[in-house]
Amino acid sequence: MRLIVACFLGALTAFCPVMAGEFDGCWSLTSPAGRAVWLKIEQHPDQLEGWMMWEIGSVYPLKDLHREGDQLVIRQPCYRWYMTSKGMKRDKLGSDTLRARVNGDTMTMRLDRELIDGTRETPETMQGVRAAPPPPAPDLWRIRFGEPLNLFNGVNLDGWRLTDPSDANAWSVRNGILCNNPQLEAGPKARQFGNLRTIREFDDFRLQLELRLPPGGNSGIYLRGRYEVQVTDSYGREGLRGMGSVYSRIPALINAARPAGEWQEFDIMLVDRHVTVRLNDRLVIDNQLLEGCTGGALDAYDDRPGPIYFQGDHTAVEYRNIRLSPRVQ
Repeated sequence: MRLIVACFLGALTAFCPVMAGEFDGCWSLTSPAGRAVWLKIEQHPDQLEGWMMWEIGSVYPLKDLHREGDQLVIRQPCYRWYMTSKGMKRDKLGSDTLRARVNGDTMTMRLDRELIDGTRETPETMQGVRAAPPPPAPDLWRIRFGEPLNLFNGVNLDGWRLTDPSDANAWSVRNGILCNNPQLEAGPKARQFGNLRTIREFDDFRLQLELRLPPGGNSGIYLRGRYEVQVTDSYGREGLRGMGSVYSRIPALINAARPAGEWQEFDIMLVDRHVTVRLNDRLVIDNQLLEGCTGGALDAYDDRPGPIYFQGDHTAVEYRNIRLSPRVQ
């Protein structure tokens, strides 16, 4: 089974001398395992603040962050995460020290990992770039979209593939419906079930589809393979607005979810790195900036086209009538 490593920290930041600001901004990086890492650094007169998303999970504030000469230094615990029939589990592996240097808009980061038994792994190097400043919110009344493309033919999986071909495949087509039915197992050696993506990649678009969840269901719709719109059984749960939110970044304005077992309708626009989500004909995200990728992203590079992908390693889910209208420039 593929083991996924991620790191999670607390909420404090360390004090440091005033710096020139060369680390400021959002950074798109690739981990040594080839997965997405997002980093944001803010300089204040007497301290640094930082946030990170490491491969999977939520965006989290950095606790141990400071400068040593021309290096940005981050220290954090390291965990191995895996999905089981009882949800996400983790084992602590040890601790990581990340040392970053910047040359213009390019970042080189060295990863030193000390395992929990005191041994050290061979240091590895990561590369990344400073993200471009975010564009202003678009005037959606002026945006035009082309004729809709049917992404799913209702017969087979032509036009789709697993994001990782080594994963177990629980996707199939039944009665014109795209179905995922992973048989999740317990323990760290449980099989990893695969996410399903379009072979084709897209820039800006409008995506419309219907989906159905079982009770307790949990999945996700990734826009350009980077930004997860949450698909979760949140009907009637006070204070929980998960369905239609962008995971760990933008909460839904309201809980517009229908009961599990009913078909639900999404209408999603991604334009100039801003997202608008309608769920069951109710506005739940209104033209909000996507500051960076979410956990599980295929990469962290906001300026690149990418696929639509459906999360397949959590619970059962069904999709139908999947249509995408590309933006017309």
